Amino acid sequence: IPGRGKSGNSGPEKAGIPQVLEAFEQAEREPKPPPRLLFSDVYLEMPPRLRRQRAELERHLETYGEHYPLQHFQK
Repeated sequence: IPGRGKSGNSGPEKAGIPQVLEAFEQAEREPKPPPRLLFSDVYLEMPPRLRRQRAELERHLETYGEHYPLQHFQK
């Protein structure tokens, strides 16, 4: 921990870095959740403004989807 009298160059904090990096790499290899979940995991009942935004996103991705890495997302 910087500022606590230790240099941060050794010890248990440094020893865990490879495991953390491997966990990040593993997570990056997993498919991402579908973009539609951005709208459904917050409210019990989706407000009209979010329904409109979801529809806008769907139209946008239909039109410009080739410009996004959608293959990395679950269907």
